[in-house]
Amino acid sequence: MTIDLYSLIAYVFNCAVCATIGILFLLTPLRKDKEGKIDSYSKTRLCLAASAFIEGLTSLLYTVRIVNDVPYLPLNQFTSPLFLYFAICIDMTAIIYLMHGKQPQLRTSILFVTPVLLVWLIHILLFIPDYGLTFSAKAYNEFLTTKPAIYTCYALYTVFVVEFAYILKSVGNQIIRFRQHIDNYCSGKSRSQSHWLIAVVISIVLYYIIGIIDLCASNPMLDSYVLWVLSLIVIANSMAFIMCRNIYWKIQLAFAENDNTPTTAATTDNATDADKAQHSSDESKQKRETDAMTQRATFDSNSIDDIVNEWIRRDDKPYLKESITITQVAEQMGLNTRLLSNYINYVKGRNFNAWINFLKVQETKVVLLADRTLPLSDIAYRMGFADLASMSRIFKQIEGMPPSVYRQRN
Repeated sequence: MTIDLYSLIAYVFNCAVCATIGILFLLTPLRKDKEGKIDSYSKTRLCLAASAFIEGLTSLLYTVRIVNDVPYLPLNQFTSPLFLYFAICIDMTAIIYLMHGKQPQLRTSILFVTPVLLVWLIHILLFIPDYGLTFSAKAYNEFLTTKPAIYTCYALYTVFVVEFAYILKSVGNQIIRFRQHIDNYCSGKSRSQSHWLIAVVISIVLYYIIGIIDLCASNPMLDSYVLWVLSLIVIANSMAFIMCRNIYWKIQLAFAENDNTPTTAATTDNATDADKAQHSSDESKQKRETDAMTQRATFDSNSIDDIVNEWIRRDDKPYLKESITITQVAEQMGLNTRLLSNYINYVKGRNFNAWINFLKVQETKVVLLADRTLPLSDIAYRMGFADLASMSRIFKQIEGMPPSVYRQRN
């Protein structure tokens, strides 16, 4: 009885936490852009609210069983993995929004979810002939011991494992693309703060990994302990997500050109044929401009070389400015930001920040030898590094030795 009481408290607490967070996220006013569209951060919040409600509902089912003195761990065999699967799918969508990733097509999403829905339907159809439509807890527990139910459970586990592995791989790719984009467009404080968004994603993944481990728990006491851990992760993750909202909006401009939504106004059902034709013409024009930009990025590197080299040779040495961004550099060069980013990545073989650091190190080498009495801390300040430690670390990464050693050897 003591173990049941501990479990009851754990599930009630988890249900309350998930319900509170879900309601909080759902009722928070949505942030919209100038065109009236909901921004990605708000979409992420809505997805997190939906997954919180699913997790809260799962805990509620366990709570009802404990109160009615019905064994509750059999839910770990099918019902809980099923609910967990849908929560994972929703949170995967949240991660895509948070990382400014590309949303999967509707057809891909349907194909992804269909196997689980089919297993679920078969599971229900196998239950009804022998137990009817009562769906009582005791009858369902008895059904889970039959071979048909065991087979559907194994089928669900197979699909779950395969698709969860795919989700983990997708999340990893999202994080890699996100970091590459941040490295190209942000620097300094904005770049370091963006890592908090990655931490939120990792905490979501950690939550589900622990949740899957919890499904294997056959001991009620162990199950309650793990549930407390999951509840604390939910609270910490939600607080971190809320604290990241200013960081998210600060770096959002870096992803403006990644937005796949049309910049023109959406065509309504009441629009005239002329309006629709104009809308289609605008989309075609936008596509042609994008294609032309891509071709220039691929085939016009020689002319960009001249522009970039002229910018590097400027007397004011703009690359020495602290926390300079690719948007600022593109404006100074008179180039499109995406065009410059592609050029640096594919021609220079570096991301934007690495390229800027390389230029700073080359200039640092000149200054080190030009005036050997100049303190390294003063050089770090003049070269636009955050501090001496930062200059030494970056210098060693590129040259293989600290600046002090370089000065002694040359």
